[in-house]
Amino acid sequence: MQALSRSWNLTKVSFRVIGQDKELLLFPLIGMVLSVGYLLALLYPTIWLEMSRDGSMQWDVADYIVTFIAYLGLSFIGTFSNMCIVYTAKTRFAGGNATFGESVSFSLGRIHQVLAWATVAATVGLVFRMIDDAAERAGGVGKIVVGILRGILGMVWSAITMFVVPSMVYRGTGPIDAIKDSIRVLKKTWGESIVRSLGFGLVEFVFLFFGMLAFGSAIAGLVSMGAGSPAILAVVVLGVTYFMGVVFVFMLAHMIFNTALYAYASEGAMAPGYDSEMLRTAFRTK
Repeated sequence: MQALSRSWNLTKVSFRVIGQDKELLLFPLIGMVLSVGYLLALLYPTIWLEMSRDGSMQWDVADYIVTFIAYLGLSFIGTFSNMCIVYTAKTRFAGGNATFGESVSFSLGRIHQVLAWATVAATVGLVFRMIDDAAERAGGVGKIVVGILRGILGMVWSAITMFVVPSMVYRGTGPIDAIKDSIRVLKKTWGESIVRSLGFGLVEFVFLFFGMLAFGSAIAGLVSMGAGSPAILAVVVLGVTYFMGVVFVFMLAHMIFNTALYAYASEGAMAPGYDSEMLRTAFRTK
């Protein structure tokens, strides 16, 4: 119960920031729309590659080039969106109120940093994809070993890059210096051997769990009553919208919380609504 209470308090504080700056919701929403559009634009070269195959599932240079382009575009869109979110949260924590246009203008002024980080992230993503490909080719025990290695590398990469975007916003760092700063902040405040605590996880799980119960029961009830397809389809659409909304809002809350963590660890500033215990217990020693 204590873990759930801590998770709920953290959720309330982060959601309060979203309530104060509702334009925060626009950044991930626009990012998602742009990402979908970008992937659709890549359909043609992807289909062309598939049609030109000789039946082999082996990836070639063209596959990796298209994959890198996809990763680069998605990383650029995601980084730009996150930079807008972090800048808006940073301004709010400092007592200001950044408008949508101000946050976009700030990120446009750092577009070179966004592109540089997107390039690094896309390159690492491509390397991970190559490792996944190697695991598939290895088969058997080799596939398991390479898969475990890939999982460990993925977790390490996620941990050491957690504060990259906040570092870019607060300090104007480039990608390599931002990674170094992210590692420095983690080691300085939470130590060498840490793992992320549950954070929002419990509350997010509750929302998803009860959503599954509610919509699952509704669909089962409609089917048992012999309701028509339109009614069932309407409930399915509502359910999908609900689950996407939950994931969407909690991802935004995570980014806001990471900004508060960075401000606390790097600047010694306590974001309004958060307390030192809440921030210090974001990580725990292994």
